[in-house]
Amino acid sequence: MGAYLDTPNKEKDSESGQNELCAWGATGMQGWRTGMEDEHLAVEIALHDKSKGMLFGVFDGHGGQEVATHAKKHFPGILIKQDLFKKGDYVKALE
Repeated sequence: MGAYLDTPNKEKDSESGQNELCAWGATGMQGWRTGMEDEHLAVEIALHDKSKGMLFGVFDGHGGQEVATHAKKHFPGILIKQDLFKKGDYVKALE
């Protein structure tokens, strides 16, 4: 079947975390693909006014894990370097 299994892998991989800001949980399931391609992140970030915030993301592999893994690793650093983020315009920075 190529990049797909004959039957889906329904085993779930769950994790959770919490800090003084919030609590979160995430669950992933491989499904029909031959390997898990998606990534997610939950990281604390410093905001423009030196307060703390949380950044959550889900990155869909769309047929390969490489880009999702790259996005998970680099997205937070790219986001906080944006001029709009530094000014506190988080919505525009994310756009």
